[in-house]
Amino acid sequence: MFKTIVAATDGSTNAEKAVTAAARIAAEQGAKLHIVTAIRPLTPGQLYELKKALPSEFWPQLHADYFGEERITKAISICKLADVDPVTHMMGADPADGILDVADATGADLIVVGSRGEGPAKRLLHGSVSTKVIHHAHCSVLVVKEDAD
Repeated sequence: MFKTIVAATDGSTNAEKAVTAAARIAAEQGAKLHIVTAIRPLTPGQLYELKKALPSEFWPQLHADYFGEERITKAISICKLADVDPVTHMMGADPADGILDVADATGADLIVVGSRGEGPAKRLLHGSVSTKVIHHAHCSVLVVKEDAD
């Protein structure tokens, strides 16, 4: 049924659940799995200010998260448990736009994202990646809810 799946991760527990679901579907259907992490780019000045505010022992972690390396490493580990070898994409973009761009470029027929179930006030302030993906995707979207197991 599905040939190309795109799963998104932001490193959260709920994103891990979404990657797990995507890996299971990919394994069951022999689909190619693409893992995307997209981080809103920080200006060099913003990165500098963050480094000033953090003790130096946290700088490597800041860079690992900033570039999405830790997120991707965790997602690959999850996929390996399902015997799936994903293609990874680290994007410096708005998360929803990055997910949609990869889905378009790969011809995905399924996108899997997590949803934290934030209330209306937080959605208004932060936006909802899953809502934007649902509204703009050219293919089916599976939203894994926060309390899903």
